[in-house]
This record gives sequence, structure tokens and C-alpha cells, in this order.
Amino acid sequence: MGETDPRTQLIAVGERLAAAGLVRESEGNISIRLGDSRCVVTSTGSDLGRLDSSDLIEVPIEATTIPFGASSEVQLHLELYRLRPDVGAIVHAHPPRLLQLDAEGKLPIWRRLEDRGKMLGSVVAVPYHAEGTLALAQATAGALRSTKACVLQKHGAVTVGPSLMAAFVRMLDLERAAGLTGKRS
Repeated sequence: MGETDPRTQLIAVGERLAAAGLVRESEGNISIRLGDSRCVVTSTGSDLGRLDSSDLIEVPIEATTIPFGASSEVQLHLELYRLRPDVGAIVHAHPPRLLQLDAEGKLPIWRRLEDRGKMLGSVVAVPYHAEGTLALAQATAGALRSTKACVLQKHGAVTVGPSLMAAFVRMLDLERAAGLTGKRS
């Protein structure tokens, strides 16, 4: 997937997120960086499992106004890209085992993974903020300043990576860690 067109990558990863049960219908959003100044993000209300090119919106990373139709969480993506030039892609999903663990007030124990969580790394929590707000975007960017995954309390999770595939695999690992944590708690 490394050399594939960024929009094709977004469509493929959206399908994989849905197939893995990490998003349903209009849940979640994903993006990929295009160079230093732009990114492509999914549109608001799009079904990640059934994306097409009309669901993908190009946005300047330094945008001060959000293009019509961009995901309600586009500010979260932009804040992360501004803060972390090393981030090439972002996945925001609603993994069910992680949501259950969050409802119990727990975080996934990432070291329980087969690789001791080397790909995922530490997981941090972002206190609840209303969806789609600048406060949520800034809190998430701050939490991910030096980590690759966070739980948005009462709202899902965000993973980042140098590539869309890395961010996707981290989301899979996060859900797997949540399942292992839940079984052993």
C-alpha cells in the first residue's frame, strides 16, 4: 500500500476498519498527509466501509476555515499534523472492546500484546470534550505529542503513524490490547 495513491489508500483502509468492526456506518474518520502543507480527510457522515473519491476532501494543514463537508473532527487532524510533522496519517475509530474498557474507566494494557506493544507503544487518555470541538482537537494533539495512540474518553480512539497502514495497524493493536485487558482484569 506504500506507493499507492493516497485516496486509494484511504478507501482501502476505510474498508479494512469496517471489516474489522472498528467503525460502523458514519463512525470515525481517517486522513493522510500530502506533503508539508495539505492532507486528505474523509467527509462528515461518510461510511468508512464504503468510501469513494467524493467522500475525500483535501484540506490545507494551516486552514483557518474548514472546507464544507470535511469531517466534523477535521480540526483534530489538522492540530496533529501541525504539531507532529512526523505524522503521515491519522485514524479515528470506535473500537467496541476499547469503548467497553473505557466505560469501565480503564485503559488497555498495551504491554500484553505479543510484541510487548512495541508498535503501539503507551496509550494515554484524553478527558472528555464535546465531539468536533477545538478543545477536543487541542487535547488530543497534546496527548499525542509523544505517543502513537490515545483513548478519547466516551468517544473512541485515535492512532497516528508515518503511514496510513501504520496508523491502521496501531488501531488494530489498540483494540486487541483492550480485549486482552478486559479478559485479564
